[in-house]
Amino acid sequence: MVSTERCINKLRAAVVMKDTTAEEINEYIRKNCSEYYEIPPNFRFKCITVLLQAPMLVGFKIKKKKILLPFEKICFGPILYEINATDEDFNFIRNATKNEEISE
Repeated sequence: MVSTERCINKLRAAVVMKDTTAEEINEYIRKNCSEYYEIPPNFRFKCITVLLQAPMLVGFKIKKKKILLPFEKICFGPILYEINATDEDFNFIRNATKNEEISE
């Protein structure tokens, strides 16, 4: 049996938003990111299973080399994290979401 890693702290992420809702996180990402994609619950990124109750947006800040990644902690609810990213990280998410960029 393979262990599923669910500790977001392993990504050395900075908290951008907490004590919030999934809708507020999605809106923040829409307003502040150059690209964003919808990821499903249990999406795997950098060997971490991203815990979510429902699909949410993950956002890219390409010039700053940052990804805004939502995560739901049972005791705290939705939290938005910012992590350092490489071009490979951006491409992984683009490919994993089948290049279905969400646009207004």
